[in-house]
Amino acid sequence: MSEGGHNDERWLHTRNSARFFVEQRHIGWVLLVATLVWGVWAWHAMPQRKDPEIPVRAAAVLVAWPGAPAERVEERITRRVEEAVGGNKWVEKIESVSRTGLSVVTLHLHERVAQTDTVLDDIGFRLQEVGQLPDGAGPLTYIKDFGDTSTLMLTVASPRVSGVELDMRAVGVARAVRALRNDAAGEARAEGGVMARASQARVGASGAVATGRRDVPRTGVAKAEAGTPPPAINDAGAGRMAVAWVAPSAMDDAVLRRLGGLAADWLVAHGDATAPRLHTEPGLVVLDVSTRHDAAALSARLAVFRAERVGANALHPDLWEPAVFASGDDARAALEAVAADRYSWRDLEAYTEKVRATLERLGSVGKVSRWGVRPETIFIDWSQERLASLGLDPQQVAQTLAARNTSLPGGQLETRGRGVLLDSEGELRSATDLAEVMVATSASGAPLYLRDVADVTRSYRAPVENLNHFVHRDADGTWRRGKAITLAVEMRSGEHIDAFSREVDAALGDLTQRLPEDLLVVRTSDQPRQVTEKVDLFTLSLEEAVVLVVAVAFIGFREWRSALLMALSIPLTLAMTFGMMHLLGIDLQQISIASLILALGLLVDDPVVAGDAIKREIAEGRPRRLAAWLGPTKLARAILYATITNIVAYLPFLLLTGDKGRFLYSMPIVVACSLVASRIVSMTFIPLLGSVLLDAGRREGTVEERRARGLGRLYYAVGGWAIDHRWKVLAGSLLLVVAGFWLQGQLKPQFFPKDRSYLSYVDLWLPEDATVEATARVAADAARIVTDRVAAFDAETGRAAKGLPPALRSVTVFTGGGGPRFWFSVTPELRQPNYAQLLVEVSDNHLTKELIGPLQQALSERLPSARADVMELENGPPIGVPVQLRLYGDDIPALRAESERLKAILRADPDATRVKDNWGADTFVARLRVDPDKAALSGVTMLDVARATGNAATGTTVTALREGRLTVPVVSRLRPDERADATDVEGLYVAGQGGTRVPLAQIAEPEYGMETARIFRRNQQRCVVISCFPREGVLPSEVVARAMPAIGRFRADLPPGFRLEFGGEHEEQVKGFKELAGVMGISIAMIYMALLFQFRNAVKPLIVFAAIPYGMTGAFAALRLMGQPFGFMAFLGIASLIGVIVSHIIVLFDFIEEKREEGEDLRTALLDAGIVRLRPVMITVAATVIALFPLALHGGALWEPLCYAQAGGLTVATFVTLLMVPVLYAIAVLDLKVVK
Repeated sequence: MSEGGHNDERWLHTRNSARFFVEQRHIGWVLLVATLVWGVWAWHAMPQRKDPEIPVRAAAVLVAWPGAPAERVEERITRRVEEAVGGNKWVEKIESVSRTGLSVVTLHLHERVAQTDTVLDDIGFRLQEVGQLPDGAGPLTYIKDFGDTSTLMLTVASPRVSGVELDMRAVGVARAVRALRNDAAGEARAEGGVMARASQARVGASGAVATGRRDVPRTGVAKAEAGTPPPAINDAGAGRMAVAWVAPSAMDDAVLRRLGGLAADWLVAHGDATAPRLHTEPGLVVLDVSTRHDAAALSARLAVFRAERVGANALHPDLWEPAVFASGDDARAALEAVAADRYSWRDLEAYTEKVRATLERLGSVGKVSRWGVRPETIFIDWSQERLASLGLDPQQVAQTLAARNTSLPGGQLETRGRGVLLDSEGELRSATDLAEVMVATSASGAPLYLRDVADVTRSYRAPVENLNHFVHRDADGTWRRGKAITLAVEMRSGEHIDAFSREVDAALGDLTQRLPEDLLVVRTSDQPRQVTEKVDLFTLSLEEAVVLVVAVAFIGFREWRSALLMALSIPLTLAMTFGMMHLLGIDLQQISIASLILALGLLVDDPVVAGDAIKREIAEGRPRRLAAWLGPTKLARAILYATITNIVAYLPFLLLTGDKGRFLYSMPIVVACSLVASRIVSMTFIPLLGSVLLDAGRREGTVEERRARGLGRLYYAVGGWAIDHRWKVLAGSLLLVVAGFWLQGQLKPQFFPKDRSYLSYVDLWLPEDATVEATARVAADAARIVTDRVAAFDAETGRAAKGLPPALRSVTVFTGGGGPRFWFSVTPELRQPNYAQLLVEVSDNHLTKELIGPLQQALSERLPSARADVMELENGPPIGVPVQLRLYGDDIPALRAESERLKAILRADPDATRVKDNWGADTFVARLRVDPDKAALSGVTMLDVARATGNAATGTTVTALREGRLTVPVVSRLRPDERADATDVEGLYVAGQGGTRVPLAQIAEPEYGMETARIFRRNQQRCVVISCFPREGVLPSEVVARAMPAIGRFRADLPPGFRLEFGGEHEEQVKGFKELAGVMGISIAMIYMALLFQFRNAVKPLIVFAAIPYGMTGAFAALRLMGQPFGFMAFLGIASLIGVIVSHIIVLFDFIEEKREEGEDLRTALLDAGIVRLRPVMITVAATVIALFPLALHGGALWEPLCYAQAGGLTVATFVTLLMVPVLYAIAVLDLKVVK
């Protein structure tokens, strides 16, 4: 019931905030200024981020067991780890992958867990109780911070060698080639065709190759046949080709000499070359041969040599690819074609360590980690024949080295009251020290040093675990791929991201002066930039919305005083809202700022109503200062309940659980703050300002006069006809509602839309048995395809002609696993040799979505050897592949067979593409089956066999060298050329007790077959995830809907013990919509209770609610018209409509009750209330709808559905409020008689 208007004496004795601010003007003005200052300070004090902070409640456990098959890893390691992890009640999901030689278990905590440290610590204690791992397995690595997301990723990359260095290298290579050929020609002339000597390289009778520095063991350089004079060859000698390998000057010469010798041996043995000559010097080896091949053909043969003879791991990673050319004049071009990076992996490690140490000292930086570091290793490469001839075995050498390299202190001797330190100085300091260790004596008693029995070389850990490369554009516009190491920088909790960014920039600016000038230090994932741009963009949207709302006010009020009053109310309300947000710990991000835009129409509603009430009081002849507080006071109760209604419409969104709730948490808080602020402003500062600004102005006329002219006359006629024909109007409106809900059925369902981002990424998968090196080569091809396709896109769209920068900024390639977690919803792959991740950065975040389709098509067509998936970043819960089906079962063959049936169902849909499962195909394996009886009879044990094969294949760490902050392991292994092929293992000797040496082939034989190399488990049960992508332009929900009947039949036919469940977007959509529907129900219930207390009538709230379906109809129509899907954000927009619709009806009801108390009949009261509320409602709704357009324009796909749903719903609801509410009210009073 209204608080009246006909008992002024009662109002004149009222004391409230409105009257206080009008009468105590000095206090009011000071508080007004203080509010503005508070708001400005709070705006700048609030932390900024792109999106709300969502903790990733995940951890991972890794256990290596080299050589063990996947099923054994699953049985002996994975299950035990899963049982330990599953003992914690807060673990919601456990996923594991058992692969050949590795177990990876990932755990996810329940979404209700806010503070994860205690839970993760408990899991760590449980893992300590796993117990003894199988022999050769371990250690167990617990990655507690697996869920940490980097605030900033810095990629430090090497540039290509400079032109000056190329020139210098080319001069040296050309000089070496000319010397080799000129000396050969001179020898031919002097000796009459019999080679006797060479100043740079000659083949002597002893079988050693002289290099001009010292004789080294011959590696197979072919000897010219006696009596066969070689042709006279000069620098451009016909039939001669030169091969040059370039390396950093710090690389061991022995590595280069051995490589050149092996290549010469292989080429001669395969008939590809004759008369090889070799030259070595620091950082260079040149092989000159006579051959029938041209440069391209010889390069191809050398690639075969690498694969067959030495393998990828045997070549030093800093070594250039071989440059093949005919003469010294061609050396420069040949070297340029294979030119590598200027800096080695060792250099990059040192530089990034400086960066890491510098950044970790900053107050705003929490943690810095590095990805792509290649640890150095010293290898002792031994030959079986050489050790056997000396009566040594690798185990004996390893024991000698371990005993020699000791860091134990010698103790302290006390003598004559003084302490004397005894230092044994037994610790080795370098590879040179290691090579000089005496390991045995010869038959003659001469000492044998390690350098005499094995090659001691310094390289990097092999096999390599991960690689990082950076693809960037050179100054000349050419795309280059270089070595890189990426640093993941995390901001300390509670810091401001803009201050963090400035501090990092300042530190890097100082540090780069102490780093090489051409070293690349690039931000490859830059949250500070994204935050700044997003906040600026949404701030611009807010400013544009405010301008539009003020423009609406000027048009609606048709006089400047009322419009100015409304315009002034906006900054006051926003300032108070900012202050409240800061007090409640809300930060500035796209959700909180968008909430301000959404609330803009709501927060001007109270000031508009209050200002309109003041104008009416002034028009009735009351003094301005009296009218300034009397008008708002009369409507105080109605405004209060309208505010409460809007607040309770939004607050239930706080009940959303998990990441959805955290993502949207700030929305109900900010809306509630803005509405409370609006209520306070309308009862404080609006009366104060109104007492100064407003006057009688242009006379509006009485209600009777407004019925007879303009829009009031039209409304009176239409509204009167609708009331008189209320049942027909109701029936027609219900048809409109039915049509609206039919439209909803035609909308395509979707979960969370993708937001704009500078980044996308490519998941690249090779067969399960692929090595990191093989994956890196395919990843390099994929990066070239990306650069080529984007260059074509630039040409197609004419970006250069339009003066726009190239679309592609960079590609960062992580091979052997996913890179650092650069986005909260992108889970990195751990220790995956057959996987690479390409992080693609564009120059304009609008381009990412445009490029997804073309890039996917190009990669699918041009990269048949791998599976490539181009992915956008997700804003909601992480989903990954959008269409997923999870099939559970225990029997592997049956599980694979059923998964093939399921894949066939998806492949039958032409809109489903890239159908796959997450187990992959079985892989070919060769395993040694050792006969234990033969082994025992031969005097060797199974342990001896395992040691011998392990030492030969991957090597054994025998000791370590300490070099400053680094510990460099020393690994003993069989020479690369003696283990380049699987068949070489059969020639391995096994050393037993007492010096027994038994050929492995004598006690074991290989077995070949196919084997499951990857077993995925979910919640401690084997599970195959079958997934696919929809074709471009098709939503995942459409694919699922078409496949649903066939999937239902498949589910019914599953064998006992098997089960099927949906994953992907469908699973999250069902959960999200169900939860949001529950929240909407709670919101409606709370609004009903508020209306019940206001009206003190149980039926009137139902009349109010009867208008809600009409607003929903308008929302569905708007979504259909704009081609938007019906997803979570659209659902959210419709749910939030309820409060807005109801708040308008509340004030309308108050006017109806007021007019009826004044004695008007029901029909007149209904129409007069509509006329009085016509302008405020139209202004408020127009302001709300128009304010949404900047958000829809700038906010991207994430906000478009919500904006269009609210705009359409409010537009329709406005007409419903002014026309259908009087109709429904009349039906309730006159026909149904449920309201008096």
